[in-house]
Amino acid sequence: MRRLGLGLTLLCLAFGTVTASAQDKYPSKPVKIVVPYAPGGATDIVARILGEQLKQITGQSFVVENKPGANGIVAINEIVNSKPDGYTLMIGNVTTNTITPVLTPAKVPNYDKNVVAVSRLVDIPEFLVVTT
Repeated sequence: MRRLGLGLTLLCLAFGTVTASAQDKYPSKPVKIVVPYAPGGATDIVARILGEQLKQITGQSFVVENKPGANGIVAINEIVNSKPDGYTLMIGNVTTNTITPVLTPAKVPNYDKNVVAVSRLVDIPEFLVVTT
């Protein structure tokens, strides 16, 4: 019985070391970065800076596509309905990434199943200012 277990372990290890030769290096084609706001805002600027840096690192194009409207629902639906291949990214904030999908689940179906958070990008301090 112990030999069978050892044999199965070795067999699994042997198959685990085989590389997937049909898989291309990521990214092998342009990547789309969806921004749920109009051009020129903070989120758009972050997306463009990130896209340029990723282009320099990977040698592949990262195209920023602004999809403003409906409190982010237009952009959210764009990413939810895209192919799950990693070639469509979305940069948003707490509103578009958390609040809108919770408040309007019927308008963004399967958000929690089709979208995964990758990284926190920036931390922008905000201030409340009042006149004296």
